Amino acid sequence: MKQAPPPPKEEDENEEDEEEDNETYCGICGGLYSGSEFWIACDLCQKWYHGKCVKMTAARAEHIKQYKCPPCTNNKRARP
Repeated sequence: MKQAPPPPKEEDENEEDEEEDNETYCGICGGLYSGSEFWIACDLCQKWYHGKCVKMTAARAEHIKQYKCPPCTNNKRARP
């Protein structure tokens, strides 16, 4: 389970044509990481989420060994 702020994304010098910013966005609402709110990363898909968007608090996250975001949880349920 990851509770630290998202690490900055590294730029690849070979992909100069692609205009990618080095910002981290919430996988649910698309909001930009600001550092003033609790964020958590999914241990399966590696995407970052606002705690409020996935109904998770920092206190609750401390007791989780592996965090699975709602999309990953729902995808597992949809499989036969």
